[in-house]
Amino acid sequence: MHWKNGGFLVLAALTLALSACGGVAVPRGDATLSGTVVDATTGLPVQGAKACFVYNGNVSQLCDNTDANGEFVLQLLPAGDHAVQVHKGGFTVARESVSLASGAATTVRIALNPGLSSGELRIVLSWNADPRDLDSHLWIPQGSGYDEVYYSSKGNCDAAPYACLDVDDTSGYGPETITVARPQTGVYSYAVHWYAGTGSWAASGGTVHVYDASGLIATYTAPDNAGEPGGGGLVWWYVFDMDGGALLPKNTLSSNPPQTSGVASLGVK
Repeated sequence: MHWKNGGFLVLAALTLALSACGGVAVPRGDATLSGTVVDATTGLPVQGAKACFVYNGNVSQLCDNTDANGEFVLQLLPAGDHAVQVHKGGFTVARESVSLASGAATTVRIALNPGLSSGELRIVLSWNADPRDLDSHLWIPQGSGYDEVYYSSKGNCDAAPYACLDVDDTSGYGPETITVARPQTGVYSYAVHWYAGTGSWAASGGTVHVYDASGLIATYTAPDNAGEPGGGGLVWWYVFDMDGGALLPKNTLSSNPPQTSGVASLGVK
């Protein structure tokens, strides 16, 4: 095969550009991805986590370690729909989709889930800057009724109802996390309440990750709703039920919670 000088130089340049990728062919671009990694149970930054760019489903060697603020930066990335994978010992590996634009910087916030013991379950809610405040609500079966775990009744992971709100975020992004330490007999219900902010469910970026001792077992995204929840009254996102450890997806919007809630009797946080 004969190469013109120009073609050889281009090939050499591409080889150099891809040499840092450990065999994963990642073309050099001009997009930047920065992010903050936090502990899903505290909301505090995680230092020393490794964030790596994922191209065509493959984890590359384009990586950065988070600093004391939990922050990382990946540069010279190709534009398009890709992902970033974050891992650190003691936490479940997280992989988040990202959309990168040429010449632009994209920011993400990633919540890492600390490992769970057998029988435990964790629900992690995250969203965009707006709405300002989404709230997690879990109804735990207790006899003929339910105990509700949410911001005003945070539960207890060491005693009944053996479920607790680990962190309540009120300023966008999340995480807002509920841990089930000891599953009870009966059907649980989990829903998200639109407490404050503007926009729509579709644009909220609302995402719920569910983990058990094996790792991530389910992901739910907010349904498409073009109208602002305050105007349309669809302030409840009914995500799933759980019965005997099995998740039963619902993923519907409503003006009412799936079970009786204490929210109606409360004022502003």
